[in-house]
Amino acid sequence: MVLPRAVVFGEALTDLVQGTPGQWKGYPGGAPWNVARALSRLGVSSAFAGAVSIDSLGDEIVSQSEAAALDMRFIQRVDRDPLVAIVPSSRPPRYFFAGDADLFFDPDLMPEGWINQAELCHFSCISLARQPLADRLVKIAQQAKEAGKRISYDPNWRNLMDSHYREQTFPTMTTLADMIKLSDEDLRQIYPGLTERQAMDELRALNSQAQILFTRGNTG
Repeated sequence: MVLPRAVVFGEALTDLVQGTPGQWKGYPGGAPWNVARALSRLGVSSAFAGAVSIDSLGDEIVSQSEAAALDMRFIQRVDRDPLVAIVPSSRPPRYFFAGDADLFFDPDLMPEGWINQAELCHFSCISLARQPLADRLVKIAQQAKEAGKRISYDPNWRNLMDSHYREQTFPTMTTLADMIKLSDEDLRQIYPGLTERQAMDELRALNSQAQILFTRGNTG
């Protein structure tokens, strides 16, 4: 049985965005899910490992996953409320989350032997800040690292993240990672009160070997 080279863990959701007052549009999204689709479209055999609802919002995520040629054996369907990011305003950014389908991802239901064939495991965003999913994903990351897999990590800071994330989840994932992608905004939120140089020194102290991709929003 052929299994994917890259497995991306986390959330897929629907962004409900208000444009003009009273006008809302829904967009399938979620940082990990987007990474999985992008990898697949670049020619890397990929899977998104996460749980989505069994309603029309989940159907759309599944449909677009199939269109991106993701390995559908890794997506789980659960009879729970869909995860939704409600965005009343983009400028300034205001958002909050509702639903819990993502939290019911069961690692035991993944295809047998997946970890033997995977080369890269990617983790990011709010899936690492929502329990009990977060602890499950950290455990998978630890197991994948022990199995010699490359770990990619993007904190992708969101307002759900707190002192527990800063002091425990972020250091743990940073230590495991072979590749870390983070933005100047992520760095400010994770290391409040430090200069950018000081914050980067703290990051490097946790992991001096990882490749780091550091971005500055629309300035690249």
